[in-house]
Amino acid sequence: MNEKEGMPFSEESLRKIAEQKVKYRLSVKVHLGIYFFINAFLFIINIMTLPAYIWAFFPALGWFIGLSLHITAYLLYAKGVFPMAKRAFIFHLVAYIFVMALLISINANIMALTLAALNWIYFPLVSWGAALLVHGIIYKTYFSVNLTEEGTLKRKKEKAVEKEMQKLKKKMKEQY
Repeated sequence: MNEKEGMPFSEESLRKIAEQKVKYRLSVKVHLGIYFFINAFLFIINIMTLPAYIWAFFPALGWFIGLSLHITAYLLYAKGVFPMAKRAFIFHLVAYIFVMALLISINANIMALTLAALNWIYFPLVSWGAALLVHGIIYKTYFSVNLTEEGTLKRKKEKAVEKEMQKLKKKMKEQY
């Protein structure tokens, strides 16, 4: 803790964090602006060349996946979301939602165009959804915070590290 100011970060550390947040925010704004400009252009081309079929929707939705992850990265940094396991889970959840939206729209479009009844969308929806569920369970059980016997908050991971340290210390004493 910086004793002069009573703050956990020095003035220099806070400046670096603030500069990084401003840089990330500008990066998101530029990405968002380019996204809207290019996709508006694609929709105009689509309407002028093939108005009966809206193909510009697919690159817009595909690109939106990247944009949503870019915005998520900024928000997680700006809000100070830690640990990395929580960030990773949130990234996977956002990616899952937007990729599934794209795949569902592609599946519906293929079925409408070909009159086929093949619902292949269920395979990635269920398998990736199951993996996301497992990821969430692992995060919740391994990285969640619990109250210890002494009344302090500790993550299960920290408890496991402490236990392993005790084992290593015991082995060291036995060997020497």
